[in-house]
Amino acid sequence: MKKIVMIISLALLLALGAFFLWGGAKKENLVSVHIIGDSTMADYVENTTRTRGWGEMLQSFFSPQVEVLNYARGGRSSHSFYKEGRWQKVTEQLQEGDYVFIQFAHNDEKEGGKDGADFRGTAPWTTYKHYLETYVDESRAHGATPVFITPIIRRYFTKDGSISPKGCHDLSVAPDDSTLNYVRVMKHVARHKKVQLVDMTALTKNYAETLGKDSTTKCIYVPTDGTHTQATGAAEYARLAVQGLKAQGILSEYIREDIPLLVNPSSLSFHTIFEAENVMLCFDLVGLNLQPQEGCLTIKAPKGMLIADDPHAAPQASLSYDYRDGRLWNKCFYLHYQPTKSGQVKTHVRIE
Repeated sequence: MKKIVMIISLALLLALGAFFLWGGAKKENLVSVHIIGDSTMADYVENTTRTRGWGEMLQSFFSPQVEVLNYARGGRSSHSFYKEGRWQKVTEQLQEGDYVFIQFAHNDEKEGGKDGADFRGTAPWTTYKHYLETYVDESRAHGATPVFITPIIRRYFTKDGSISPKGCHDLSVAPDDSTLNYVRVMKHVARHKKVQLVDMTALTKNYAETLGKDSTTKCIYVPTDGTHTQATGAAEYARLAVQGLKAQGILSEYIREDIPLLVNPSSLSFHTIFEAENVMLCFDLVGLNLQPQEGCLTIKAPKGMLIADDPHAAPQASLSYDYRDGRLWNKCFYLHYQPTKSGQVKTHVRIE
């Protein structure tokens, strides 16, 4: 029987009583992808909550020749992201041949389709439209290619099992009214500015409706939250995004959509700690298409380290997770390490 083996490499350096963990030297990348948006797209690097942004998982679906730089931040609208100077930091990094993926709407809706005093709420056909156009124009001025990503749905199911118009970012009252339809505005700008667009609203709507309300609530979104995704939801939505990109020929030669197992993060920077201090790192473990379809994954800790399936559980040398139908939903493991001396350690976590 063929085994799936994944090795997570860790570089450990202990010097002068301090401990550092990082992912190794920076690689030479052929293409940089800068992504801007809100919390549904953002990184949650410390993994201290159940929430994960789909942009956090995006790197796993590209070959090493692509570097994903995630600037998305929670609570930001198309307006506030610009006003806070976050876009300026992106443009300072843009180079000829880069890509900019743009997803806004969740926080633009905060004032019910009106401009808000804190720059979060935006009127769809004026302020929202203006900032989408601005991101396109300024990306192109720096030699980068803008790509619109319409916002992922909110988990707003109707009685018939479909996602409501509001869940698809249409706040309009009448079915034939597009006055408060943020997705319609983004598509309008895409047509007039000749910007390629991935309709993530439609893709995630179809995915959630096919999966059903109960499974979507339990496995894709944070159960108490109709907006933010868990690890599996973020991974699945990232895969939908790259499928949408590939269908339009955007970075298609670099896309790896059929990965069987996703581990997040695949590398990690850690703050300085000291000898004898017990450190713990959290890694997401998502099975997307495991072979065989039913089996068991075993995670083995490196020598001198231990792992646990819960932050409060007693750590041990290895863990096992049973899976079915090729899927492993929203699992994680915690790597424990307590350095006892200064020095350099090169090791890895093995999953098979």
